[in-house]
Amino acid sequence: MKPHRTVVIRRSEAANAIQAMLATTPKASAADDAREMVERVRATPPKQERSLKTLNRLLDAAERVIEEGGLDAATVPAIAKRAGVSVGVVYRRFKNKDALIRGVYERLLWRVSEQNSMMLAALSQAKYPLHDLLRGVIHGAVEGNRRKRNLLYSLFQYARTHKDAAMRREAGKINRASTAAFTALMLTHRDQIKHPDPEEAIQFAVLTLAAVIRSVIIEEEGTHGLDAPANLEDELSRMIFGYLGISDRSGK
Repeated sequence: MKPHRTVVIRRSEAANAIQAMLATTPKASAADDAREMVERVRATPPKQERSLKTLNRLLDAAERVIEEGGLDAATVPAIAKRAGVSVGVVYRRFKNKDALIRGVYERLLWRVSEQNSMMLAALSQAKYPLHDLLRGVIHGAVEGNRRKRNLLYSLFQYARTHKDAAMRREAGKINRASTAAFTALMLTHRDQIKHPDPEEAIQFAVLTLAAVIRSVIIEEEGTHGLDAPANLEDELSRMIFGYLGISDRSGK
């Protein structure tokens, strides 16, 4: 069973959700506005997902067990108990533990794809200044991965060691699509990017951001024995702004 393929959000519903968020987002400042937009989109599951109650109840329970105890703790009985159902109900949906964990992983990929699409569409419609847009995206990436660190670490380990490479290919496909969409959005501000090759630079900046987040936040590993700065978000912003040649009017 592949939830991310059976659950589809229509563009009209995405547009309605975006408009609602735009209408209710606080306007304290453009920078805070952009950050709030990213946070809201990432925290909003699509309506169709919520309608698949039994399936998502099991996947939600599995996520919580994995977050709290890792993959070893995610036994079928433990997940059934957390979901408040019998073990038999789990096996009617998933043939074994691997199929259930794969369902959690594939739903995560689908959520990332849909939320990235909605987030970029919302940011595009809001027409934020480039420095606020970029800071909002960096903030969302750092905070989103921090909040889901335990789950992401376990699921990345699961995919990395799984013998079916199709899962990794699917993740790569989603990452490439999201990077392409983000690049297109950034290139609407091409005149403010001083790097001699803006398109290639944006893609490398995304790669750098992802690599640092994976190493420092998800894997919690220092590089060459060095610790990450305490103000990681600010330092990442400074690095990416400098590399792209973008003026950061926030003064940070």
